[in-house]
Amino acid sequence: MSDKNFFVRIFGGTWHLWDFLCRLVINLLITVIVVALLVGVFSSHRLQVPSSAALVVDPQGNLVEQFSGDPVQRALSRMLGQKQRPQTRLRDVVAAIDHARNDRRIKALVLETDDMGGGGFLGGAALSDLQDIGRAIREFKKTGKPVFAVSDSYSQSQYYLASMANTVFIHPQGMVFLHGYGIYQPYFKDALDKLGVDVNIFRVGKYKSAVEPFMLNGMSADARSDWSGLASTLWSAYQQDVTKARDLKSDALNNYIDNADTGLAAVGGDAAKLALKAGLVDKIATEDQMADAVTKVVGAANHSFRQIDFRDYLRAIGVDGIRPMDGDAVGIIVAAGDIQPGDQPSGSIGGDSTSDLIRKARYDDSIKAVVLRVDSPGGSAFASDLILRQIELTKEAGKPVVVSMGSVAASGGYWISMAGDEIFANPTTLTGSIGIFGLFPTFQKTLAKIGVHTDGVGTTPLSDAFDVTRPMSPLMQKVFQLAIDNGYQEFITKVAHNRHLSVAEVNAIGQGRVWSGAEAKRIGLVDKLGGLQDAVAAAAKLAKLGPHYAVRYIEPPLSLTDRLIIAMANNSDSGINANLTSSLLPSVGLSGTPWYAEMQRLADSFKAFTDPRGVYAYCFCTIR
Repeated sequence: MSDKNFFVRIFGGTWHLWDFLCRLVINLLITVIVVALLVGVFSSHRLQVPSSAALVVDPQGNLVEQFSGDPVQRALSRMLGQKQRPQTRLRDVVAAIDHARNDRRIKALVLETDDMGGGGFLGGAALSDLQDIGRAIREFKKTGKPVFAVSDSYSQSQYYLASMANTVFIHPQGMVFLHGYGIYQPYFKDALDKLGVDVNIFRVGKYKSAVEPFMLNGMSADARSDWSGLASTLWSAYQQDVTKARDLKSDALNNYIDNADTGLAAVGGDAAKLALKAGLVDKIATEDQMADAVTKVVGAANHSFRQIDFRDYLRAIGVDGIRPMDGDAVGIIVAAGDIQPGDQPSGSIGGDSTSDLIRKARYDDSIKAVVLRVDSPGGSAFASDLILRQIELTKEAGKPVVVSMGSVAASGGYWISMAGDEIFANPTTLTGSIGIFGLFPTFQKTLAKIGVHTDGVGTTPLSDAFDVTRPMSPLMQKVFQLAIDNGYQEFITKVAHNRHLSVAEVNAIGQGRVWSGAEAKRIGLVDKLGGLQDAVAAAAKLAKLGPHYAVRYIEPPLSLTDRLIIAMANNSDSGINANLTSSLLPSVGLSGTPWYAEMQRLADSFKAFTDPRGVYAYCFCTIR
């Protein structure tokens, strides 16, 4: 019996030892695989910048301040090959060009803009964003390095960037399509009447035209005057920049547009020759000829010129932002998109989520000053006020807050900007629109058309206050209008307090009127004209930081797993344009058609109307 127990103990011990060794080997193997994967993603796969190369700037889709949606979901979608709406982050383009300026390995800059601007010749980018990139290109040119524009054709926004190049190429079948600026939008009054929809509208400000599509069949006289002046301001700025860059007469672009028919007739309908004759381009060339011209400067590789895409370039040099380093920092918080209640993903502004970022910066001891980068037409008045309060608390905590306005910071976008210690705007930023409105549709007439009627009883005159199947009562209409009046009074009072103006002065420049950045500075709504880097420098000065300070973007935290997924997705992207010919062929599809882009823009604009209170500080201010 004892011998049997002895063998059982021997066998059992051997088995436990074997089990332990197996689990140890498996765990070690898993650890080695994970470590190898991490090292491979973050170290060995790091891209190398060729010793002589052209930096290729090829923006895809719309220029944005912030990518839309959840970053991990975007990364997973890329890895799975799922189609996404293309976007290019403005700060990435500027950072790449700025860094390449002093990089001896980068011998030239190549602008390839065929896929920029959302598709179609009417697709475009905000002039303010284009000017930021244009400034970076002009600084690059000062080094003596050549800049080439090598696209097939050019829309108006694409041509703005191309005009900054030393040499502008165009394909023999290409064209430069310029059209000036305008604002056009659908109006729904007749359709709503036919459908029997009553849209109860409450607003303050004679220029507050965001509600006009629901109450009119066309633009009001006040709105027409306001927008006409703004469109003219933007077009004058565009012409001035382009004609100066191309050394053209001041009226050259207007003549090109006004005489498009006779000009084309004179060259037999050849749009490329017309652009060459007008001085808008330098050479008509096929794709291989364009590539050959760049090859002469940087050398050949992979049957084209030696090159690196700007996205890969940023990954290769480890740049993400402006001045990433440790130590005391200026924190940048991006507030881009419509302002909506609650938590919102990137590309939108959440009353709670954006407030959390500002709060995070306030309690971070390494963040000595905050720059709020605003690119928003507004949205929920309540959510806007939540964000404003966090800015006020940050200032009270002793941290300066500087606002940098992007292409638009209007209505609610101005609401969240007004408390900045200093406010910077580009000359062509659209801002102001200090006004407020409410919308509440009811469908009793629509239902009656199909024989549906609502009836019932209530204990008070407000029992059916938010019943969309019944008309809004006179009492509720008065209550709603009084709330809107109070909201407007609160808006202009806060502007007056923060901008050191009287309430009467703010009311005079308010009324929902939209101003350019240059005009806003003149009337006291902004302090200085300049871009994001100017705002960062001002914030550092207010915080009394020395010349060596960090700049960090304050964003929602990502787990190690999230960062690993994003890094793997980045490394799975080819990034580099191995062949110029393939990169110059625009994608063709439904999403690239102008009408599809217009319908998408219209649909996106209605996403802003999600405030449960129905009270909005919003501006329909897209000038294209």
